[in-house]
Amino acid sequence: MTDDILTSLSSAFDELALPAHAKLYLACSGGRDSLALAYACFLLYRQGKIIRLPTILHVHHGWQAANDAWMQLVHRWAIEHGFDCQILRITLAKNSETHARDARYQAFGLVMNQGDVLMLAHHANDQAETVLMRLVSGAGLQGLSGMKVWQAKTVHTDEAAKTITLWRPWLKISRNQISQFANAHALPYVDDITNTDPAYARGRIRQDILPHLLTLNPKAVENIIRSAGLLSMASTMVDQQVGTLLASLDHPANQMPYQQVLGIKDFLNLSKSEQALVLHRWLQADEALPPSHQLTQQVIEMICRQDNDHSSQLVWQAEQAAYVMCCYDDCLYRYRADIWALFGTSGHTKPSSQGWILSDDGRCQLILMAKIDDIQKITKTDTINIGKHRYKGKKLAQKLRIPFWLRDSLWKINHQGHPYLIAPMMVWDLSSGQRLDSFAPIGRMVYNAPD
Repeated sequence: MTDDILTSLSSAFDELALPAHAKLYLACSGGRDSLALAYACFLLYRQGKIIRLPTILHVHHGWQAANDAWMQLVHRWAIEHGFDCQILRITLAKNSETHARDARYQAFGLVMNQGDVLMLAHHANDQAETVLMRLVSGAGLQGLSGMKVWQAKTVHTDEAAKTITLWRPWLKISRNQISQFANAHALPYVDDITNTDPAYARGRIRQDILPHLLTLNPKAVENIIRSAGLLSMASTMVDQQVGTLLASLDHPANQMPYQQVLGIKDFLNLSKSEQALVLHRWLQADEALPPSHQLTQQVIEMICRQDNDHSSQLVWQAEQAAYVMCCYDDCLYRYRADIWALFGTSGHTKPSSQGWILSDDGRCQLILMAKIDDIQKITKTDTINIGKHRYKGKKLAQKLRIPFWLRDSLWKINHQGHPYLIAPMMVWDLSSGQRLDSFAPIGRMVYNAPD
């Protein structure tokens, strides 16, 4: 049995193509699984089957009284076996599985660099438990596919966002195999009582639900993993199809930073199932986790409304930011609430050495090629000549098809004796009445990403 463990890990290392600049790390809590993975690496290193040992990372949660003892055990054991070891201390805002997991990855991101690889000791039973947890939570294809052997993980730190790679080489190895390996080598692992605590969802599944499933079928874990693999293949096929459909729905207004635009007419030409899948992915965009099924359905209902109500909005608080979804001019918008909130009441004119800053905190800046002659903020009572026509207030915004959340950020400038009307990522030549494709005639607009 112990030979199976080493053979499996050795084969995984044979397929590991670590970039030259990347480092290999191993997350070790001191528990049976992670300490067994570390010891298996040690045996392969001693046998000459791997070139170097991974660096061990131990996270000290400060959650339990035993955390100090676990830290000392891991550090002492790692040094005795020739590993580099780093202790990462974290403070949890709340003692919960979710907060602890997020804090761990945040800590890993502080010491790891872009492209580094982190070994995790998740095994077959962990995989089965994860699939069951996601099943009762109503997850879709992607969630029911379970954990991936290889997974890109974006970690946000105070300095910057970086992407590390998670590697789970033991997803097909059972908990029983690991236990036999750990006991055969007398590994001094610790038992974390929270892993079997029924107060947590995973603990209830591990202690109560999965054992009952195993009495129904001794191959329950194996079969759940096989089903997850089949769902993963189906998910890949669906992802490819959804990607093709999204590409066909691309909209020119997507060139504006911090927002996405979807043409409603083209979207409604899709089948109902295609609409749900495409919108779910479109709403998620670059967020790590997708929105809820309920939110997706609410957005579809908003799209299908026939009352021309442009004030309806849906807000999604995602991991990276809050997003607002609304409809305007036969388009569905998803925009960063914190970015576009900078305009309007918070936007003021500010002369600067580089040009003109539109927002108070400098996140949106128009860098001009030459000095402006004058600038005027356009309000609802102002009248503007566009070509041979005069427009006032609301009619002006409607004529220019400016989304309502940007209408407080409309300005008239004279640049080198020529009149222009500008809004975020929009510019019109007032002499001809034509909307220009870019700010090129007067300068360039720069958007600085928020902290």
